[in-house]
Amino acid sequence: MCTNLLISVPSNPGSTDPVPMYVSARALELPGALAQSVYVMASGQQWPLPLPPSSNSPVQGWTTLGWTSTYGFVGIAGTDSWTSVPTFNDGINSEGLSVGALWLAPGTEYAPLGMGTNQVSFYDFPAWILGNFATVEEVRTALDEITVVGPPPPTATESSPLYVPLHYIVTDSTGQSLVVEFIGGKAIHYASDRGVLTNWPTYDWHATNVKNYFNLTPFGTATSPTGAGDPGGGGLLGLPGDPLSVSRFVKAWVLSQGIGQLPANGAGWLPAPGGFDVTPPPKNPPPPGYAGPEQTAVTVAQQLVQICMGTPYGMLLVKVENSPETTGTPATDPPTYTPGYGDYTMWTTVRDHTNRKYYFNPAFSGLLTQVDLTRIDFATTPSYPNSLNVPVVPQPGVQWCLDATPQLAAPVSS
Repeated sequence: MCTNLLISVPSNPGSTDPVPMYVSARALELPGALAQSVYVMASGQQWPLPLPPSSNSPVQGWTTLGWTSTYGFVGIAGTDSWTSVPTFNDGINSEGLSVGALWLAPGTEYAPLGMGTNQVSFYDFPAWILGNFATVEEVRTALDEITVVGPPPPTATESSPLYVPLHYIVTDSTGQSLVVEFIGGKAIHYASDRGVLTNWPTYDWHATNVKNYFNLTPFGTATSPTGAGDPGGGGLLGLPGDPLSVSRFVKAWVLSQGIGQLPANGAGWLPAPGGFDVTPPPKNPPPPGYAGPEQTAVTVAQQLVQICMGTPYGMLLVKVENSPETTGTPATDPPTYTPGYGDYTMWTTVRDHTNRKYYFNPAFSGLLTQVDLTRIDFATTPSYPNSLNVPVVPQPGVQWCLDATPQLAAPVSS
């Protein structure tokens, strides 16, 4: 399960000509454990990536199109992938264009292997976008020039272990978004004005279904401390709260529009909180608690996607059959079950399309980690297989909270 959304705030609050800043965020939910890292991929990188000399990768030859990346990018890929090379499921490039891969099953069906020209494996599809394009319109046009291939879905009689059902959302620095799905072997794409995407059903179904929630509004007639009348949030009565895909889409669609209904020039709400409308006015620098447009947009986007994901570790459970294969004990009739943890949020990312920054927050950590793409020389950064990377999951030896004890506690006498 995954959720993606987009918000915008003015980058120059108080201006008579406000310039919007676009920030998107997504969460990735899967069960189990999957080692993943943030990679820096150079401009000028050759694709498909070179396989190790001793590799017997099962996806070798799936991508027949070769290309050299025009743009460098930063993104998350598995580090223990059986494909033998990193396969990206999220990232942003030097031009502020991002890609997110989210689960879509049932329904995803790629073109068969060996069919069509300029084949790009669905595993390489995000890297093809991030390395070659600066805008959504460029991506939309180029989709007709390639064939995205992959193995068939599993059937009742045949497994398909290499099949991973994905759809994708692309967002650029102008706030335009494009959803790409593969139905019946063909690429189907939709414009998305709010950058919202979850999982099954397909995007067109969600876009129709969300219209059933026309009555929901972020407005109330009073703030919540009054406790009277229609308090803050009263207009959201009936907003779905469960973690299913349909509900998360509605929740992300409705909640992400709230900040967009505030004054477009930031009057009265930026700098946060509440524009500091006090007398006398705050001195320069502003008082503690101040948050400018960038900090506000990034943290709000992160908080929104975490509200919508609804899947902290251990909150969703599955029934695990107590079979001889899993317990080593004789089978019972009927079988018995014990609880096991299901999907949980492995990480969330925030992509600042305007300031070209990438943030990630792994499971079991309360701290955001930032990568500033404007400070990376993608022309000289090492190419794969020497690409620089840092682990996301797990994060060994990385601080997971800030300790304020030294500032609050007197030294303990010996």
